[in-house]
Amino acid sequence: MKRRPHPKHARSFFLYGPWVSIALGLIVLALYGWSMMSAPRTPPRPLEAAHRGRAAQSELLARELDVAQVMQTVQRKPVLGWWLGFWSVLITGLGLAGVLLAVRTLQQRRLNRVFRYRPRMRRFWSIRELLRITVLAALVIGLLPFAFLTLIAWGFSQLTDPNVRNLASTVVLDGMLALIIWAFATLKHSSPAVVLGLIIPKHSRPIRRGLVGYVAIFPWVFGLLWLIARTCQELGIEPPVEPIHRLLFLEHRPAVIWLTIALACVVGPVIEELFFRGILFVAVRRHASRLIAMLVSGSLFAAMHTNVIGFLPILLLGGFLADLYERTGSLLAPITVHILHNTLLIGVGLTIKSILLSAGG
Repeated sequence: MKRRPHPKHARSFFLYGPWVSIALGLIVLALYGWSMMSAPRTPPRPLEAAHRGRAAQSELLARELDVAQVMQTVQRKPVLGWWLGFWSVLITGLGLAGVLLAVRTLQQRRLNRVFRYRPRMRRFWSIRELLRITVLAALVIGLLPFAFLTLIAWGFSQLTDPNVRNLASTVVLDGMLALIIWAFATLKHSSPAVVLGLIIPKHSRPIRRGLVGYVAIFPWVFGLLWLIARTCQELGIEPPVEPIHRLLFLEHRPAVIWLTIALACVVGPVIEELFFRGILFVAVRRHASRLIAMLVSGSLFAAMHTNVIGFLPILLLGGFLADLYERTGSLLAPITVHILHNTLLIGVGLTIKSILLSAGG
């Protein structure tokens, strides 16, 4: 397939040039400067009531349950017992399978296949295009607070709720990032899906390779997560609660919960893979080794989650997803693994929440 000669089209595409970014940047700076100058010395906090309203729930869900409480809860509600057993068997099975795969690989001396292979990923993206997309996404984030304040002033009082506001921010950012990425991809090729790596493989080998690879790294990702969590607990370090955890554990409105699940299990993995593996990893890989590109994309991917406990496990997972993309040449493989991983975490989290609420009630 021929690449579309994009310079002519790029000049006619308003997002590709620097002027839109400069104009939006000036608007953001002016808005933040105006808000700082006009802010009162003791600014009101209209959102504190929402936080105080959930304080009792937060204390309830933060406490630890012992085995006796869990057994009493599952006896009263057998459905929770079935779900708890399902997740326990699944996690134990994945952990044992991952260890067995590692032992088998070492016994058969196939470790060199992990590090030596022929890359299949196409390197369409450049550092300049990565920076332009990143700047546009950052400007959208900078404009969101003012957009929400405007909507609240127009009567959309639901946005004063921090959970609703976090969901709205995620929806807007994911949607805008998807549109920006797709628009840039249309300038590079007659088929944007080819540029983005959204190639449907002729066989299921890339998907199978991704699933087997996920099983192989599963015990090390979660083992590292458990080790870091235990270390932080011993040192008295309490990491900040991520917005997704706050939504899952403190929210009771079905619409908000289902939208959170959809964003975490489907929309989020697709958008994150498009950016972190489809663009960021590819752009860095053009100028660096595979290991460096994996570390850079994985580190930024982990830093986005703003969790000190999960940084190294997420870095390991992000590196694996980047490696999987380069091996298969199809972004569908890492997207599938990412969806599976997030679905597993969300399922376990919702089960724990149900047990905690039942025990507290």
